[in-house]
Amino acid sequence: MGNPVGLGLVERARDAAALKDWQHAYDLVMEADNERRLAATDLALLGEVAYAAGHLDVVIEAWERAHAAHLQAGDQVAAAGAAVRVAMHLIFDTALMAPVRGWLARVEQLLEGLGETPANAWLAVVRTYERMLTGDLAAAGQWAKRAIEVGSRCDPAAFALGRVAQARLLILHGDVQQGLALLEQAGVATVSGELDPLSTGIVYCELVCALQGLAQYDVAEEWTEAMERWCETNAIGSLHGRCRVHRAEILRLRGSCNEAEAQALVACEELRPYLRRELGWPLNELGRIRLHKGDITGAEEAVVAAHRAGWDSQPTLALVRLAQGDVATAAASIRDAVERPVWVPSRERPPNTDLQRARRCSRHRWRSRSRPGTSARLNRPPTSWSS
Repeated sequence: MGNPVGLGLVERARDAAALKDWQHAYDLVMEADNERRLAATDLALLGEVAYAAGHLDVVIEAWERAHAAHLQAGDQVAAAGAAVRVAMHLIFDTALMAPVRGWLARVEQLLEGLGETPANAWLAVVRTYERMLTGDLAAAGQWAKRAIEVGSRCDPAAFALGRVAQARLLILHGDVQQGLALLEQAGVATVSGELDPLSTGIVYCELVCALQGLAQYDVAEEWTEAMERWCETNAIGSLHGRCRVHRAEILRLRGSCNEAEAQALVACEELRPYLRRELGWPLNELGRIRLHKGDITGAEEAVVAAHRAGWDSQPTLALVRLAQGDVATAAASIRDAVERPVWVPSRERPPNTDLQRARRCSRHRWRSRSRPGTSARLNRPPTSWSS
């Protein structure tokens, strides 16, 4: 790419970003920052291109710097907007809840008494997910309503995410049909292309996560295909990898395990620059795929890696022990998982609700009826999943 005379580094970075040449845009804006510290208004560009290029720590630092610069300039609303972006990236990619809560408290202080702004809408969105991932579903529902109300007046992306969160909460409360109806509405609205790429990808991902959590695999596959088509030209950051994990699960359920494994392996590499504890999610899926293939050693390797990342790898780990012939350890570990579940905040899995417990209980009952090494049973889900 050429270097037109008269264009500064930041302007050239914006041009590169418009062409989705993310790495080049990132290199240019970092060069500009090294030559002369970026202004607060340009730090948003650094955050955008750093996320697309796979530098999450730079993303968070850029928004932290923007927050400090706006505070120094006395612009509380802009400072709150930057702070809520820090919290958003922390919750959607790292699930590190303590710093999320700290940043949200700061946002609330800055916005107190200032009226409705897009920052208020995004505060409600992030609060919704912070409460939902913590297991406080009642408070999450109230924040989702707030996101919808404020977002409908000043920020379409926050409005869309509020609706998706509300749908997922309805499902977790047991109102599956209404939740699915709201999810479908949110998905259709997303297809219209009105949202920014990051928000669009999050809506798609939330939609597929909810459907797969309900074992609505046929519908999940349809939305996964829609997400894949969108990802080809629009996805940024961790969205490519997240889409691959969803595709890998669909392929595994179809029985196309070699293709599923290839997708899962690529997803692990794509997600490594972004995810922290949630890196265990693609690793755990890789373990499930290898278990279905009969690669017990490879399955154990992937599932143990997921556990070391801080992921709750049950019931897959118990199934690996069962396949190894260690029935006593398998039974003890799945019983312990049901009675004393490990809480790992994740958008990809529901919190510790009956829906989460159902997956462990149904698998425990089903697997306990099968014999280790019976591949036909390993390749089809128990009938209770579809209920």
